[in-house]
Amino acid sequence: MRKVSQYILAVLFFALVLEIALMEPNDVADKTPSSHVAEHHKSRLDIKSSDVQQQMAGVHVVETNNESKEWELWAKRAIGFKAESELALQHVKASFFAKNGLTFLVKGQTGSIVTATKNMIVNGGVVTTSSNGYIFHTDTVRYNSKERVLSSPTHVVVDGPRDAFGKHMYIQGQSMKANLRQGTVTISNHVRAQKEIRKNEDMIVRADRAKLFGKGHEVKFSGQVNIDINGIRITGPDALFHYKNGTDIPDSVQLTGGVKVHDVDKWATSERLRINLAKDEFVFDGQPRVVQDNDEISGNQIVFLDGGKKVQVKNARVHVSNKTLKSHKMQNVVE
Repeated sequence: MRKVSQYILAVLFFALVLEIALMEPNDVADKTPSSHVAEHHKSRLDIKSSDVQQQMAGVHVVETNNESKEWELWAKRAIGFKAESELALQHVKASFFAKNGLTFLVKGQTGSIVTATKNMIVNGGVVTTSSNGYIFHTDTVRYNSKERVLSSPTHVVVDGPRDAFGKHMYIQGQSMKANLRQGTVTISNHVRAQKEIRKNEDMIVRADRAKLFGKGHEVKFSGQVNIDINGIRITGPDALFHYKNGTDIPDSVQLTGGVKVHDVDKWATSERLRINLAKDEFVFDGQPRVVQDNDEISGNQIVFLDGGKKVQVKNARVHVSNKTLKSHKMQNVVE
């Protein structure tokens, strides 16, 4: 229960006053961390022994709500202050528990926790590991207890789960937000992802946002999505990557809401696009058409085979120039 955790934090604040009273002032100053970050992000480089209420080593706190564990905290050392209902922490480790069984383990050099709100900050080379295999690197992670949100306002680098060949997808962005009620993580602002899909061949994704789902092994990129694969540029408003269970090998990539694909000599559009990376296959649905020079093909469905070297069309409507027919520039299998 929350009352239990509040009691525990109160004990951390006041139970060790006798220990502080017995210390010499110089001892307190020597054992005080060189910095203390409060909830308002003010750096505390001027900590004085007179400001300290108590300090303790080997801190362990558990926060529960209706018998459900919300977070668990460990710190090598904690310091309480007379003027603030706050603990400064050194060598922090905290586990946060989402509703769908997903957990996040956050580790950092320093931090703080406000006893009244249970809000928390972890700073200094912060590494957050999710139970479904993602690792997040950033400078700062904040925890909002009321909203049950982990967030970082600083640049974040994400390592996805490793595949059978030891490779993983890298994702970068300028901020991160993990919603513990939903079990999702959103990377925002100038997002860039990279994944080796074949030997010496990378897939590059650029977007405004990337949402990682705790269950289902899916990543959704949205907002001006650009995907580059082996000389092919794919653009659209969003792209959903579905992965094989336990790996980061995309089983399929689906784009919706108006898609455009182009390479050096042709381009194609449709309402929807499904990509099978293993087969090097692109399937266009929803008023698809392909244009190359003065030639145009449309139909119910258009499929790029062999990375776009061949085109297959169902119920085709074709406008092909005599020049193309003579040169066989477009290799089509029309059904």
